[in-house]
Amino acid sequence: MRIPARYPAPKYSDPEDLRLTQIIKPSTSARRGGVNVVGVPFDGAVLGRRGAAGGPAAIREAMSAFSNYNVELALGLEGAQVLDLGDLSVEQSDTLMAHRQIEAEATEDIGPGSLLVVLGGDNSVSLPCIRAASKRLGRLGLVVIDSHFDLRGEIDGKPTSGSSYGLAVRTLKSLDPRRVVEIGMHGFLNSKSYHETAEELGITVVTAREVYEKGPEAVARQAYAKASRGAEAVYLSVDLDAVDIAYVSGVSAPSAGGISADQLFRLVYEISRNDKVKCADVVELAPTLDPSGRSARVAASVVTYIIAGHAARGSSDARKRRRS
Repeated sequence: MRIPARYPAPKYSDPEDLRLTQIIKPSTSARRGGVNVVGVPFDGAVLGRRGAAGGPAAIREAMSAFSNYNVELALGLEGAQVLDLGDLSVEQSDTLMAHRQIEAEATEDIGPGSLLVVLGGDNSVSLPCIRAASKRLGRLGLVVIDSHFDLRGEIDGKPTSGSSYGLAVRTLKSLDPRRVVEIGMHGFLNSKSYHETAEELGITVVTAREVYEKGPEAVARQAYAKASRGAEAVYLSVDLDAVDIAYVSGVSAPSAGGISADQLFRLVYEISRNDKVKCADVVELAPTLDPSGRSARVAASVVTYIIAGHAARGSSDARKRRRS
């Protein structure tokens, strides 16, 4: 069962300024060749503060502030094919049941000729979506942007918001951990044991400091190259807690010293404009934990830059920038 998406009506009408929410169209089925958006309002597996079930609605609300053109990228979205498939109605008290429902629904929405963007929800929803991508697309690469490794196993027999990537690489034959890149680790937020686990598995780790030193575009290009080598598709997973608390506080585990909002936008745009990127998620926005609305605006911007990356794939300018 799907709950139709709701976007605020534009506050004014200007034929020269088409709002982003006027470009996104409701749909009951995914469209080949376009961007398909689906919300997963679930936070029953979060290890920290709850509130991410409100993420999809808050992202859509924040998107109402956006227009259709980016001056810095010289890129417009007026001709983009973006469909919103609504929110999944999933079990809230049983994580295993919820994950089965999410995997089944996402499997229907993912296709080789389109991009599925999942609005979380806690970070646990990444696991069933990665599994669905594996089922539909074959050999996967995975690029993660997060402050945490999230390589735990199950706790009390259930996956959590801190176990998605660990369970994915341990249970999916299609996901070689040498095609996994984790970007954004920083500060005293992880154990030495999980860092060693990442190294033992062959996962590439890029710290927040490296993003500052190398630049987000260079990091993104290197991450995509690593994740896409030998893969039929690449999955991009964005946990908003990778961003410094000055920009994003409305998440389960905010932290100081992360990447900036602008760096995140540049990372996801550079990654998303590559053809093998077939699925992405943006997770952990908990709007009730940030009454200012800043965190929701950052999350909505991330989704918009992912859509922009897909829109840029067909342009000659994008191909020239990719070669440079």
